[in-house]
Amino acid sequence: MTPDDLNFRHLLYFWAVAKEGSITRAAERLNLSVQTISTQLGMLEQQLGQALFAPQGRSLVLTEAGRAALDYADQIFLLGERLRHAVADHASGRRRFAVGRSEAVPKLVAFRLLQPVLRRRCRCAWNASKAMSSTRWPNWR
Repeated sequence: MTPDDLNFRHLLYFWAVAKEGSITRAAERLNLSVQTISTQLGMLEQQLGQALFAPQGRSLVLTEAGRAALDYADQIFLLGERLRHAVADHASGRRRFAVGRSEAVPKLVAFRLLQPVLRRRCRCAWNASKAMSSTRWPNWR
């Protein structure tokens, strides 16, 4: 498989179904038809040569191959988001400041601890609602 073979839309549809647990909910979230999602998933599974989902009642569960694919999809979309930010930051002359935190430290607490440093060192806008969001969907539409 070459990079030209991988269709990132198919990967996005797979990722959405994996996160939502059903094709119907993923189709609603992506504003697409169930048939479109189902067809694209079939094409991705055919391309990869593995079933990514197994039916379980009215929902779908990831197969072993599906779990591996989801791990890679998460990384790919994270890298895509980082690429978009890096290019935007470069074009605007801004520098990116990233801080890691443990899940044991709530986001709001970490933000409040960093506020004095951010005020002195950075001229950056902070979107508290974005910081508090728990589900991050790639914006590739």
